[in-house]
Amino acid sequence: MIEMSTQDNGTARVIPNWESCIDCGACEVACQRTWDLPPESDRIQVVALEHGTGDETNKPMQCYNCTDAPCIDVCPTDALHYSQSDTVRVDAGMCIGCHYCGVGCPFGAPQYPDDEVPEAQEEHLMGAKSNGLMDKCTTCEPRQEEGLEPACASECPTDALLFGTPEELSEKLEEDGVSTPFNDEAAEIVFGDDADMITGE
Repeated sequence: MIEMSTQDNGTARVIPNWESCIDCGACEVACQRTWDLPPESDRIQVVALEHGTGDETNKPMQCYNCTDAPCIDVCPTDALHYSQSDTVRVDAGMCIGCHYCGVGCPFGAPQYPDDEVPEAQEEHLMGAKSNGLMDKCTTCEPRQEEGLEPACASECPTDALLFGTPEELSEKLEEDGVSTPFNDEAAEIVFGDDADMITGE
């Protein structure tokens, strides 16, 4: 059974301000250190767009905890679901490592670290971490419960990662004078009815 989202304006997310990214890798290090992740795990990764051209830019990529999450729609075992805080979670005990979510996600968020290992040795509602099962950004939910920002956003030296509700993110983008990182279709997937706040339409 597909579990539908109940997200509202209070759901906070991390999105990139890609005009500020300098490809320093601080976000990647902060994530791995905070969650004690294996070296092959990339819950957040800085990727190069238009690599090798004069227009090359760097963009931090991670799960956006979409309001209309395609990964949840395609998961055959209901391993992916919305948590009580309206963020997308993966139950490692139900994941079979089929990679359907990776195909369904338009942002490349799902990953499958160490897929040489056939069986999971770790089951945790916050993610699988390794052993070939799906893993992804958790938006540092335990840190949020302590009143802290996600580690990646907190330790980014150039404020290339913005954290907040759709309204707060819209205000930050406008304040910084930068364009939205999402086209109309992507914004609707991520923010649902709040997409207009991000696209400025």
